[in-house]
Amino acid sequence: MQSLDRTLISMKRTHWLNLLVLLFATSVAGGAAPVRSIEFQHSIEEARKAAKPERPIVMLFGASWCGWCRKMEADTLTAAKVETIADKFLWVKVDVDKDPELATRYGADGVPVTVVVDSQGRVLGMQAGYLPPDKFVEFLTKSLANPHPDELLPDLLARFVKSHAPAEDREATERLVQQLAKPARSGRDEILAAFQKKGPATWPLLLGLMTNDRLSVRAAAAGALKHASKAGLPFHPFAEPPVRQQQIADWQKWLASHSAGP
Repeated sequence: MQSLDRTLISMKRTHWLNLLVLLFATSVAGGAAPVRSIEFQHSIEEARKAAKPERPIVMLFGASWCGWCRKMEADTLTAAKVETIADKFLWVKVDVDKDPELATRYGADGVPVTVVVDSQGRVLGMQAGYLPPDKFVEFLTKSLANPHPDELLPDLLARFVKSHAPAEDREATERLVQQLAKPARSGRDEILAAFQKKGPATWPLLLGLMTNDRLSVRAAAAGALKHASKAGLPFHPFAEPPVRQQQIADWQKWLASHSAGP
């Protein structure tokens, strides 16, 4: 009787083992292919040399001590849905402790931060913090379709100072004033210096932005114009429209009389 019991127990074990093996084999055969790990480069230059034609670059700013960076690397970057679009980009991993200059250039104040740039180095998208796979794919997809990439401030300033094309001056002036209108004061001194260096050519553009619907833009444009022109005329961006219109009319008269220079 004991021998029969041992035989039955052995048969049950064999049955369950065979079932587990079958389930595993079925899972491997019918499941998704194993996810390939993303190949990271150590710099933008290395990434651009690694593949042709040029593709947008995803820069992941992190640090060895950052727990959320490790979680994003373990959970997000290994997800199948991320792998399906990975080949549309080049990938660079940046340690902010080893390359603080690059982190500062792209405004990576904390970690993790993900920045997508096009082949010319213009920012297509930027997102701070941990991103789960769904959000990460959504961010990358939107960045890829961004029709208006942001030029980095040093590059924009250099182009603005050197440009003599009215259309380019207008576009750069608007973007620089929008930068001044932000709460953060980074780059403020450089922008004001660029407006002063450019001279009277941009004064009418700044005056035009003083009629903007946004209070912050009106204030930024007025501040830039006062700094560049050294004129002492008043302008109150928060005043009622009739008051602002009169003040702008006074500025227009002043500009007309100083069109040859400050």
